[in-house]
Amino acid sequence: MENVTGDPQLDIVAQRWPDITLAEAADVLSRLRHPLRALELLTRSGRPTAAGVMIRANEGDVFIKRYALSVRDAASILPYHGFVHHLAKRGISTPTFMPFADDLGGSAPGGPIWATDSALTIGGAVYEVCAKAEGDDRYIDALSWDPPRTVSEAEQLGAFMARMSMAAEGYDAPRPAAPNPFQNRFGLFATADFDAAVKAWLEERPVVRDYLKSTDRHLMQDLDLHRRYVEKVSGPYGALPSCWTHGDPHISNFLWQGDRPSSIFDFGLADRNTALFDLVETLERNTIRFVSIMNGDDDAYCADTAAAIIRGYNGVIPLSSSDLALVADMLPVCQSEAALNWIAYYVEGTHRPQDAAWCYDISLMGHTAWFARPSGQRYLDAIRMAA
Repeated sequence: MENVTGDPQLDIVAQRWPDITLAEAADVLSRLRHPLRALELLTRSGRPTAAGVMIRANEGDVFIKRYALSVRDAASILPYHGFVHHLAKRGISTPTFMPFADDLGGSAPGGPIWATDSALTIGGAVYEVCAKAEGDDRYIDALSWDPPRTVSEAEQLGAFMARMSMAAEGYDAPRPAAPNPFQNRFGLFATADFDAAVKAWLEERPVVRDYLKSTDRHLMQDLDLHRRYVEKVSGPYGALPSCWTHGDPHISNFLWQGDRPSSIFDFGLADRNTALFDLVETLERNTIRFVSIMNGDDDAYCADTAAAIIRGYNGVIPLSSSDLALVADMLPVCQSEAALNWIAYYVEGTHRPQDAAWCYDISLMGHTAWFARPSGQRYLDAIRMAA
C-alpha cells in the first residue's frame, strides 16, 4: 500500500522493497516443477516485509511473493506452506503453494539458486508461488486496523476463524526453532517467570538487545505496564492446547462472497500458538482502530463489530465466560512480543531506525497503554460480556 495521507502511523506499512518485474516473474515461474509462462503483470501488492505481484500466466493467474533472505529463509517458510496445504485438505479455501523443480542449480548475485519443495532461493531472495484465491478482493485498499463494513461480515469472519482453528487440528509441525524478524508469536507475555523469560528472549535476539541498549531504552522498567496482564494470562493460557495460527486475520487478507469470507491468504505470520490467539488477533486487527487512537481519538473502537466476531466464533466453537476473560486479558499484550521482535526487521531489513522506534514507542508501549485508559477499559468490558 502507499501512504497517500502522509500519516506517520501508516508510513510503517508503506512498501519499501523493489517491485517484482515481469522478467523476474517469468524466471521464477519457469523454475516450477510444472513450468508456467508469465504473460502480463496484473497488480502489485505493497507489503512492508516482502514484494508481491499478481501475474497472468498461460494457465491462469498466480501470485508471487519475494522475501529478502535478511527477513526469512526457506526453513522458516516451509512450515507455514505445510499448514496451508493441511487447511486446504480439510476444507478451508486457501490457495496452496506450487512446488519448484528438484534439479535446479546455478548461481545469482548474492548466492546460489536452489529449491526445497515450494520455496525457491535465488541469490539473496526467496520466492513462493500460489494460484489466485477465489472471491471478491473488496478490502484490497483497507488500511491497517480498518474494520469490516458490516456487522454481518464481522459475524461471518468470526465463524470462519473458528472453522479454520478446527481445521488446524492435526498439523503437528513444530514452530521454526531459530528466531527470525518476521514472526507473530504469543508466549513471552504469557510466561510465569516473566523477567527471566524476557532476558533469555533478548539473548536469542542480539539485534533487538543491541538496539535497546543503543537507544537507551529501559525495557524491564517499561514492561511494568504489561505485567498486570502477564500475571493474569500466564496460568490459563499455558493450559491451552497449541495449534498453528494464521497470525494476521485482518479483513484485507480475505476474499469475500456476499457477507462471507470465501478464501484466506497471506500466511506469512503463521506460527504455532493456540486457537484462542487467532480469535484475539481477529479482534485486535478488526475492531480497534489504532491509527486513529494513536492520533488522539481514544474512542475509535468498534464494540458491535467485536461482539459480532465473538458471536460468529461462539456459534462454531462455544466460548465460556472464562475464555472471554482470558481473551480480554490477552488483548493488551497480544502484539507485544511481535512489536519487540519486529525491531530486528526494521533495523536490519530496512535500515530505517524511525520504524524500529515505532515498534517500541507505539506498538509495544502506546497500544498497551490504551487498554488502561477509560476507552480501553470499556472495550475490554464489552469483550467480557460479549457472549
